[in-house]
Amino acid sequence: DSQCKLEEIRQIFSRGPGQPILLWLYTCWCYGAAVNVFLYGYEAKQLGSLSGDVAIDRGIGADIGPLSLWMRLVSSVRKAHTKDELLVCRDRWNTAMEGVRYLAELTMADILFGNTQNSQYLYNPEGAYCTWPIWQAFTKSAPPLYAKALSLITWKRDLKVKQLHAYIWDCTPTPSSPPQDRFSHAETQPKEYSASSDDPCTICHEELDRNSCELACGHEFHGECIRMWLQEHSSTCPICRDYAVLPADVPARPAWNNSKHYKAKHRKRSVF
Repeated sequence: DSQCKLEEIRQIFSRGPGQPILLWLYTCWCYGAAVNVFLYGYEAKQLGSLSGDVAIDRGIGADIGPLSLWMRLVSSVRKAHTKDELLVCRDRWNTAMEGVRYLAELTMADILFGNTQNSQYLYNPEGAYCTWPIWQAFTKSAPPLYAKALSLITWKRDLKVKQLHAYIWDCTPTPSSPPQDRFSHAETQPKEYSASSDDPCTICHEELDRNSCELACGHEFHGECIRMWLQEHSSTCPICRDYAVLPADVPARPAWNNSKHYKAKHRKRSVF
């Protein structure tokens, strides 16, 4: 049983080829490393090359007592590397996928190494604030069309990373039609969401495949990713913050209700 457990951990939490360490760390949190996986030191030492980085892998099993995999990863990454070694500041990101991945890296760097209010969000990176260093690095590296969209936003201390994350996914800038500012107080016509086969899973930032799941709001994710998200982190869609349930979890139509249009009750929750 112990070996099966370790093999499952390797399959879920191993770092992908070429994946930045900070992005890998964020993905591990999304997969439940902070709440679902607890290991003794002797077990952690048997994981082998989880990160593909010798110094990090050696440190994962350093603590003897039972600890969550998340704390083992965080502690080892902090001891093995500095912020400057892990965070490669980009001159330019070009697509929404590249943008949200870079935003995840900036957020994790700020949580782990920045002397900011985000240090309290070690167990909940999704709740982190878009601090001034994050804002500067992200907007400075934005391509022209996204830079124009971001210029409509006024940075404030209470701006959350998840708000910026949702904004990047929802705006599709074109030269002839700049996106509306979702953060302004002016009323704008809401844009109908249209799922695309090119959209990645915004939880793990990997491409969607046939094992995807579409929520009632229209946003699509890997089935396992969104299930873990709803069970461990939030009861809302990671993008639009609508209340969400998995299609398999929607209750069946009551026997007394003959309407073909019966649906589970759906309540809205604002992203802000």
